Amino acid sequence: MEDEKWLLDQLATLSKTATAYQDRAFYAALAEMVKQQQRRLEQAQGELDGRLWQPANW
Repeated sequence: MEDEKWLLDQLATLSKTATAYQDRAFYAALAEMVKQQQRRLEQAQGELDGRLWQPANW
């Protein structure tokens, strides 16, 4: 989570300082991708935890 926050902060800073619209759009899309990847990682971890803690599989 800390790394994600740092990366999103960096992307926000880059987006604010970018002069070209294409650069700002790229940084915004990259930030959205980082958020989606973090969400997918959390879901995969939750799924793994759920599969490991099924008493029927012990």
